[in-house]
Amino acid sequence: MSISVKDVIDSQAHIGTLKSEAHPKTNKYWAGVVNNLAVINPEVIIEQLETAKKKIQQAKAEGKEILVVSEKKMYADELEKLGEKYGFNYLNYKLPSGFLTNFETLKKRIESMNTMARFIDTENYLSLTKKEQLVYKRKLASVLKIYKGVKKLSKKPDLVVVLDGQMMDNFINEIVKTPGIQNIVIAGTNFSRRWAEDSIILANMWSHKSVDFILNSMFS
Repeated sequence: MSISVKDVIDSQAHIGTLKSEAHPKTNKYWAGVVNNLAVINPEVIIEQLETAKKKIQQAKAEGKEILVVSEKKMYADELEKLGEKYGFNYLNYKLPSGFLTNFETLKKRIESMNTMARFIDTENYLSLTKKEQLVYKRKLASVLKIYKGVKKLSKKPDLVVVLDGQMMDNFINEIVKTPGIQNIVIAGTNFSRRWAEDSIILANMWSHKSVDFILNSMFS
């Protein structure tokens, strides 16, 4: 299903930051300034979404691992639902430091979480006291809150999608330091880095409706 200019405008994806907060590097994507707000050209957003969608479809066809990362509390639950719906890995709570640059260490934590989850279905777990079972469940829940979305990830992701590039600046640094990983950065008009044209989507990062539109358009 093709995306129209009306779709972009209805989702408010074209609304940028205040002009004073917008970064000059994003100027080329603007349609202009309205009421002191930078306005992103809807046609540019459509083109960027179509490019991103092709990249995602190709990764899926090749059986590559896709990871979507976000620390936006307003979209945490929806990202989990989208991950389950479209079959991608996700981190939607607090990103562990060094997830890409120190993946082998993080991989051990994921494996430990999976071992803990399997233990609950064993006779040994049932033999614990109710208090011990409760403590164990609380410990598992704490780990799941962070790593639930990557429980099936056994290697570094092949394609990483970053929701809000400026907000995720530290993770962007990890991407830069980890060669060989494809990426798509979704960012607002305050994004301060230069990024590859085929790996950037400029959109409204402060609207739940906009974020939902962008991600669903990419993965549907």
